[in-house]
Amino acid sequence: MKNKVIVLFIITLFIACKSDTKENIDNQKKNQGSEMAFDKEKWVTKDGKDYPFRDSMINDIVYNDTIRKLNKDQILELLGEPDYIREDHLYYRITETRLGNWPLKTKTMVIKLDSDQAIAWVKIHE
Repeated sequence: MKNKVIVLFIITLFIACKSDTKENIDNQKKNQGSEMAFDKEKWVTKDGKDYPFRDSMINDIVYNDTIRKLNKDQILELLGEPDYIREDHLYYRITETRLGNWPLKTKTMVIKLDSDQAIAWVKIHE
């Protein structure tokens, strides 16, 4: 009986610690408000398959004239590797709603590069 109590206590401890981490990320997002300035560390932060801070930073990237002056190498240095590259388009997943492992709705930032590897445009695809 004593062993069962100890095992139950240890399992409860592990579950509590794991949920604490998710709560901390959720609390940080709530405290930041709906929009926040771009932060490279938070941009690349991944929680499972999700990027918890990207949706709050997206407007600062899309409407930032400084970022639009960068070339492909500078964008990769700033934003990290995209989730997908196709020809002259870089795709960064912002949010994704899933049912199990199947994506239902995805919000993606698409950066199109011109022939000089400079940014031609930045758009949000939903």
